[in-house]
Amino acid sequence: GSRCRRRSSSASLGEVVAKKLRGAHRALLAGALGVEPSVFSCPGLPASGGKLGSALPGRCSEVLENLTFVAPQRKPAFSALTGLPPGVIGTSLLKPLLPATERSLASPGDEILWDMSSHRQPILPTSGGARLHSARPSYLGYSDYLQWLEAVLPDMELRPILEPETAEPEVPPEAEGLSGLELLRMLAALKAPAKKRGIPALTEEEKQLADEALWGGASPDEVVVSRFSVDVKKSQLECLRPGEWLNDEVINFYYKLLQERSKSTKGPKCWFPNSFFWTKLSGNTKEYNFKEVRRWTIKAKIDVFELDFVIFPININDSHWAMGAIDLRAKGFRYFDSMFSKPHKNFEPFLQRYLADEHKAKKGGKVLEGVEDWKLLAPESPVPQQRNGYDCGVFTCFFADFFSSDKPMTFEQDDMPDLRLRLAARVMKGSEHFEPS
Repeated sequence: GSRCRRRSSSASLGEVVAKKLRGAHRALLAGALGVEPSVFSCPGLPASGGKLGSALPGRCSEVLENLTFVAPQRKPAFSALTGLPPGVIGTSLLKPLLPATERSLASPGDEILWDMSSHRQPILPTSGGARLHSARPSYLGYSDYLQWLEAVLPDMELRPILEPETAEPEVPPEAEGLSGLELLRMLAALKAPAKKRGIPALTEEEKQLADEALWGGASPDEVVVSRFSVDVKKSQLECLRPGEWLNDEVINFYYKLLQERSKSTKGPKCWFPNSFFWTKLSGNTKEYNFKEVRRWTIKAKIDVFELDFVIFPININDSHWAMGAIDLRAKGFRYFDSMFSKPHKNFEPFLQRYLADEHKAKKGGKVLEGVEDWKLLAPESPVPQQRNGYDCGVFTCFFADFFSSDKPMTFEQDDMPDLRLRLAARVMKGSEHFEPS
């Protein structure tokens, strides 16, 4: 037989929805008050609007008027299971995420900002003095990292994030006069243009090496690569896992590979002192001390003044990585930082003094003419910027990689996951025979 089709108006549909919502609302109230849902079905109960408490008898009305929130305790509270005071978990979750480091990070005062266990798990302080290990990954958000750096490094000038320029989309002539539904169909049929990547895709060898380095079953104390009189353990290489801060062992080892690559190619002549160069020369940016680095060029068997670049990583207060360079071709200094726009105020004068003292020490006391005119050089193009709180070390490695090859810095934040794997693969292989990234 034929079916009779009943057409529903929007009003009737709305009434059905409202009825369902009223039923759910009454069930929630019944659970909160500990009464049967039928108590809300009395004729005096307002269907919508009105004051619900006035339609309920005696105790229910009084409880409802003073109700804030009462939930039936069908299961023990999570705080009861863990032994933590109420509210501790919620409060801890609102706190900034913690960086991945095995050191305790402190502000210039005595207060410890973050305390980390040997397993890189965040430890959240509780009101009862206990310590709760978080199971969440130690990813640090950009805003949390930014706020902390502003507190620890108040004199540094932060660089604003540069949004990529996008052209205004052109409206095709055939879209004129189309309805919203027709426009959506047209948009669905269009394919978004593929984004051109600034770095080559990972090779299968790089993927395999990185997987073995970061997630292989080797013991944490196993030496995975040994070169330059340095043994790199698997536990040290694991800082290249997602969300982790890079350690100085990995950064310095990669700079050593870049040093060897510089010797074997026809590119710029470079010297890559390690991360202790600037720390010792500047006394942590506080006091100039040439004696601490006087013999470095003797041990490296290089003449600074026959080079194109001196490139070195900078550890800023154990909280951030950047790259500094002496550009002997352009007679100036360069600074590459994924967050800050300018280096410490002592960066320029200390490097001027270093060149003057190095020239006197290695050139028979001769004065380096015009070194006082060497200034901080502006970058030729915008410096790539990070958008999180843990990739500054990766940026620092590839600042050196690209700059030492005279290549434009075409990488960006979106490339960091692949560049972490590329870095792990190159360190794991321990060879300088790789193309610039």
